[in-house]
Amino acid sequence: MKRVTSRKKFRAKLADLKDWLKRMRVRPTVWILEQAGLKLRGHYAYFGVTDNEAGIARFYREVTKLLYKWLNRRSQRRSYTWAEFEELLRQFPLPRPRVRVHLFYRSANNHLRSRVR
Repeated sequence: MKRVTSRKKFRAKLADLKDWLKRMRVRPTVWILEQAGLKLRGHYAYFGVTDNEAGIARFYREVTKLLYKWLNRRSQRRSYTWAEFEELLRQFPLPRPRVRVHLFYRSANNHLRSRVR
């Protein structure tokens, strides 16, 4: 049985992040990216388990799309092209998705002990 993020929780987290970005878009860009990184790190810590790599990678992609959208809505003209936004993310990177908890982990020593018996 695989453990994956439920669709309902995924959509709710994205909606919460969207509302947060709407309220915080007046803040400095660096601050917004730092806070978004903390939010991503927390999401990975909770949902980053075995078999959910695709779910946390999808969340990362959706968060970057939301950041691009709301950072571009801060003035009457377009703030960033996608290439400029990618350069901004190279300067201030967001944490990349990775599994934090391996549910079926067996250490090498346990494996060797079971063979000896």
